Amino acid sequence: MKSFFEERRCLSARELQRYADHQLSTRQVHEVEAHLLDCPLCAAAAEGYTEHSFSEADAAALEELGEMHFPARKRVLPRVWMNRAAAVLLIVAGAYALWQYRAATRHQAVFAAYYEPVQPAYLSLRGAAANTDSSPKPELKAALQLYEKGDFEASIVFLEQHLKAYPEDDQAGLLMASALLGSWQPGRAIHILHQLEAGSAATEDLYWLLILAHIQNNELDVASKLLSQTAFQGARAEKAGLLEVELGH
Repeated sequence: MKSFFEERRCLSARELQRYADHQLSTRQVHEVEAHLLDCPLCAAAAEGYTEHSFSEADAAALEELGEMHFPARKRVLPRVWMNRAAAVLLIVAGAYALWQYRAATRHQAVFAAYYEPVQPAYLSLRGAAANTDSSPKPELKAALQLYEKGDFEASIVFLEQHLKAYPEDDQAGLLMASALLGSWQPGRAIHILHQLEAGSAATEDLYWLLILAHIQNNELDVASKLLSQTAFQGARAEKAGLLEVELGH
């Protein structure tokens, strides 16, 4: 198992605090101290965490440090200020990284909150494909069983085989798009949904999946515009209203 300190340029404020509070295991302590040997910034910050508690006075000290004018000759600054400045710098950098992470994953959180796999009940075993044989095709039956278990990636394989034989099966195509979203493949899902829309297979489920596909693809403006242009009914209308508010934030 990889250490949670591996492949990081610097230690986070939380890691430094845990190190200062002696909350790390022996192995983790060794890993932190090995990093401190190679990183003066983290070493200074760690010393700042270990020796000093942060208060409002730290802000004043940092402000005074920033206003100092240094002469031509090198002036040695008080070590405690440098340690505090290094620790605060890491805290600020960590906060900014957290903000970037939250902004980057907002579309993922919105998608997860509103995505529900299309229920395959309408894809009845009497034959979803337009054919005269009422018995389900083996590929479709296997796809349905896997889909109902939430194994979307495996169901996609059988849905592809089924759609090659029955490309006119719009319901299976819609199920395919839903499975693609369940396995986080928004590009393919959007392509299939646009094909279904062009073939006069436009339904409420289709547009709902298309909106969610654009959200998953981090195209929130496109999703918002499509949402405002689509009328939903019943419980879906209530969800659409909540989603519209979410996208408007």
